[in-house]
Amino acid sequence: MIYLDYNATAPLADEVVQSITEALTSAWGNPSSSHEAGRRAKELISESRSNVAACIGADPSNIVFTSGGSESNNWVIQSILSCHNGGEPNAKPHVVTSTVEHDSVLVPLDGLAQRGFIELTKVAIDKSSGEINPQDVIKEIKASTKLVTIMLANNETGTIMPIKEIVSCARHMEAKFNHKLFIHTDAAQAIGKIPIDVVDLDVDFLTIAGHKFYGPRTGALYMKCPSLEPLIYGGGQERGLRAGTENTPMIVGLGMAAKLVKENLDVYAENMRVTRDYLEDKLKEVFGDNVTFNCKSPNRLPNTCNFSFIGHGLKGYKVVKMAKSFSCSTGSACHASKCQPSKVLLNFHIKEENAANALRISTGRTTSVSDIDLVLAELRSI
Repeated sequence: MIYLDYNATAPLADEVVQSITEALTSAWGNPSSSHEAGRRAKELISESRSNVAACIGADPSNIVFTSGGSESNNWVIQSILSCHNGGEPNAKPHVVTSTVEHDSVLVPLDGLAQRGFIELTKVAIDKSSGEINPQDVIKEIKASTKLVTIMLANNETGTIMPIKEIVSCARHMEAKFNHKLFIHTDAAQAIGKIPIDVVDLDVDFLTIAGHKFYGPRTGALYMKCPSLEPLIYGGGQERGLRAGTENTPMIVGLGMAAKLVKENLDVYAENMRVTRDYLEDKLKEVFGDNVTFNCKSPNRLPNTCNFSFIGHGLKGYKVVKMAKSFSCSTGSACHASKCQPSKVLLNFHIKEENAANALRISTGRTTSVSDIDLVLAELRSI
């Protein structure tokens, strides 16, 4: 079976498996203990923190380990809004986000808005560019705005959002209203596929999810300054922000995955791009006008191809069920059990019939042209 759903999750790299295995046997001590076993675990956690930081151009002191991307996203949202009011007496804090965010951003924000705790604005995708228009974000910022959260890259279409431009404009608004405006980006889908430099982006928070770049199902949160309320109170681990004895083996695995990205990103991304582009060229060649592509922006991840066959009876989930030689997604893997069109694709202004027919193929580090040829042969038969 050819695996082509790397945007959903990636297998552990061999080096990651080895690092986790070694940590399980050699770094089992409590990192808070002062004896040799504890010091060994603490050293490996420190090394892993440095590796994660280097992967995104950060200082190690700015990295806090979490259970994954969803925890990181929720932590930023809940903490910012509990620590910082709307800037005026009795004002609700205002949040600006987009209509195509991951559910771990949209669901908590919607819940807070429905309970009357925040005012929420969702910026739509610009029809002409296929991206978030920075000016559409900026015009929504006002004196009570406390948080702007826009993903770095979309998991379904692969669209890369203009975060640097959004942040630059938002900083001008911050000066205009003379209060701190926190900016968060969910980079879960981007790490391991495109270069990321948090200093260049100038975001306050950035979400990291290990399993998207051949690491374990754990994660981290970059924070420019310690402006979050502690997620868990207790023993003071993670600078007092997330108490609890650290999961040393998984942290070590995350650090190794980040190190591999730092050292090999160009090679990884090039293979993803070559195989993805080959797939798209062959789809056009074989199916012509009977196939349409659902990412309208030229700025996209190198591995993601979201496309639809034109016509009734060609729904994506049916094609996936019939496929015997490969596995892929019908949109976001989080919604793969449902048969209605992806709300994200609809919010990218994809026609409902095309959204229902969508397939998302996401290539990986070891995907080959011969793999793509086998996929195309089966798609012809289906």
